Amino acid sequence: MSQQQEIFATTADEIPGYMVIQILGIVVGTSLLYKKFDLNKEEEVKKFLELSEKARIVAMNEMIKKAKEFNSNAIISVRFDSHRINDEYDEIIAYGTAVKVIKNIH
Repeated sequence: MSQQQEIFATTADEIPGYMVIQILGIVVGTSLLYKKFDLNKEEEVKKFLELSEKARIVAMNEMIKKAKEFNSNAIISVRFDSHRINDEYDEIIAYGTAVKVIKNIH
């Protein structure tokens, strides 16, 4: 496996056609979502949705980076969560189980 290989990431507990051969541990990625704007309501909603998507992507990429440090080739049971820090920021969390999988031969 090359270091540049993509990692499977899924909310499922298994990957069809593959078998988990090793559970490597929980991986977590976080990011901050700024949510205080001085815009009209419509612009605020649009900006919030845009920044929310970016925050999820950053958290997901951080989780994948940590899975690669485990030499994982897949992350199963991926979930997202958030935590209010204060009126201006939320923490966005992506987490899952880093595993090694192999292609089923059956």
